[in-house]
Amino acid sequence: MGGKTAVMEQSRKIGDMIELNDLLELILNNVYSGIIFCDGEARILYMNQVYADLLRTDREKAVGKHITDFFPSSRLPGVLKKGQAELGERCALKTEATLLVNRIPIKRNGVTKGVILQTIFKDYQAFTDLVSKLNLLEREVRYQKSALHSVLSARHTFDSIIGSGSAMEEVKAVCRKYAQTDAPILLLGATGTGKELFAHAVHTGSRRSAGPFVSVNCAALPRELLESELFGYETGAFTGAARGGKTGRIELSQRGTLYLDEIAELPLNAQAKLLRVLEDKVLDKLGGVKPFRVDFRLVASTNRDFRQMIGRGEFREDLYYRLNTMTVRIPTLGQRIEDIPVLVDHFLAHLEKPDVRLSQETLKVLRDYPWPGNLRELRNVIERAVSVAEGKVIRTEHLPPEVLRLSCDMGGLSGSSEGLLAEEMARWERSFLSRAVGLHQGNMSKASKMLGISRSTLYEKCRKYGVRHIPG
Repeated sequence: MGGKTAVMEQSRKIGDMIELNDLLELILNNVYSGIIFCDGEARILYMNQVYADLLRTDREKAVGKHITDFFPSSRLPGVLKKGQAELGERCALKTEATLLVNRIPIKRNGVTKGVILQTIFKDYQAFTDLVSKLNLLEREVRYQKSALHSVLSARHTFDSIIGSGSAMEEVKAVCRKYAQTDAPILLLGATGTGKELFAHAVHTGSRRSAGPFVSVNCAALPRELLESELFGYETGAFTGAARGGKTGRIELSQRGTLYLDEIAELPLNAQAKLLRVLEDKVLDKLGGVKPFRVDFRLVASTNRDFRQMIGRGEFREDLYYRLNTMTVRIPTLGQRIEDIPVLVDHFLAHLEKPDVRLSQETLKVLRDYPWPGNLRELRNVIERAVSVAEGKVIRTEHLPPEVLRLSCDMGGLSGSSEGLLAEEMARWERSFLSRAVGLHQGNMSKASKMLGISRSTLYEKCRKYGVRHIPG
């Protein structure tokens, strides 16, 4: 009885071995790679169907043949001798085709008993095509990283801010001190005074200078998109949401600086979310399940009067006080007239006209003009004068008529008071707004572009001065 059981057990083991061999045979014949196993004399003991198809031979007849019968210049005997693997090597066939193969020694007790020859690619051209695609992809990634670095990098320092008058030196000194902290900074100033330059300089002068600098013009983005742009969203957060979601600007500014230009244009709901992020340093994406911590420094700017906006319910008072920790007021060009000559030289150099100069009379006109458009207006005036002037000297006749007229009016004042100056400025601004809106037949987009201010600012000034306009 016992002998019969032992025979049955032995038969079962043999049956299992046969099934295992069949399974291994099935697997090896269906893998993508061609596989050959050679013994210690480089004779073929096994070849799967993939390699047989590549060699155009009967794999059963290949068994027992020397590897050089199929690969005349085979390096497999060398691998047997050295016992060291060769990976990713080219291998020529009799058919003049080229493969990419691995030669892997099989060892027992430190002695090489055979070698596995394995194809990585069925033909070398497939490999070179893949390498070409990978190289192209790598170049694309490098380009995109470079472009992203350019977009997320501050371009200006305190040294690149033109002006050495007392007003500008005082502001730069204050900003340098504030840059060393992590508290929010609020830059206040009229349009065209250079608030964005100071935001860049604060970042480059801070401990976060190695991190990203992310700039968002809140007046340039549609109000309905501002929240998703700032905070980002997850897949399926709303109808039309991009697959894969969107990384918000706050998340992009991780370990860096977020600059919100024209922050007064933020909708109230976005203001509430921003306040929470500033207080808790936690970001909750639209449609997100789990909030995550963020680490960024906020720099914001505006040309609006927050007090009036708070009174009208257009800006949250608690957010204002959170932003008002460190406030810097950027001087207007009219408050730093001593910087006009050096600014003019800077603009001329930027226009590649360093040999062009201003007459003394022209320079006096520029000093007398109040510059409601600040640096942006001065730059536009210089660009126009350069294009109009035929020689190397810019004279008064090359200046715009409104600059000549208003500078003459202001220069004729014998003893102005603050009230008179404000009245004259308001009269001129009202007149200039009316002409700009009328010139573009009520198209506020074109008028605001010409004036160098945002549409919201133009609407605000038109309401302030009672300038009638056609919605557009």
